[in-house]
Amino acid sequence: MLQPDWKYLEAALLYEDAALKASTNGKNLFVYLRDELGAALDPHSHEQGGYNYPDVAYLLEQLEVGGSTVVGGFIWDPSLPQFQSWDRFRSPVAGEKFPAYTWRGDILIGAATPNHVNDPLVSGVWRPLDHEHFFDDAPDGNIVAVGGWHDQVAGVNELIARYADGTVAPSVMLTASWNILPSEINTPTGPADVDATVFAPIAALRDQGLVETTDFTTLVAKWQAEFGAVAGQYRP
Repeated sequence: MLQPDWKYLEAALLYEDAALKASTNGKNLFVYLRDELGAALDPHSHEQGGYNYPDVAYLLEQLEVGGSTVVGGFIWDPSLPQFQSWDRFRSPVAGEKFPAYTWRGDILIGAATPNHVNDPLVSGVWRPLDHEHFFDDAPDGNIVAVGGWHDQVAGVNELIARYADGTVAPSVMLTASWNILPSEINTPTGPADVDATVFAPIAALRDQGLVETTDFTTLVAKWQAEFGAVAGQYRP
């Protein structure tokens, strides 16, 4: 999955020309990632520089890879001055840079705090009641939250253990996700390190039938179709 913010998208619109696209079968980078490499693309916004989430969704549409309703990464805690009021997406929201465009995100992922110092420790899927009661499920709510959990591969193994020891019932969908940053990739050994410490161990767990790898849109669709959209959380 890839969740670009507005700067990358504006740069693609501004700088990608026929010469650059020659190495990607004539496609812009994001279409190439989606069509050739199977990447899912979601809006991600720090809502700075005059761009908000709808603006990022608009730019993705201009690059022919729009359509996702994932709200990628947001500050969830209303006690913080940087709080991004996620519940405004109960209805379509207009862009700041492109005010004629509206977008409604309905999948919240990556609930965070500034610098990730106090991110919530939760795995599972639910519909937050409101911004003051984020972890309470509202069965008739029109926004779904996906817990990010913690500790990357070690955290995934912890969730597997909670299924195995009966702490969590198999009818509850547990979730884990995390970001791989450019700084982790852009070193001489970065790609190999990521493969060895993330992709290979997760692939091994997948091949054992212990986890599924997916994107957030597909995850929520599976939760609705196969888990009956029954809310569940693991919060130790």
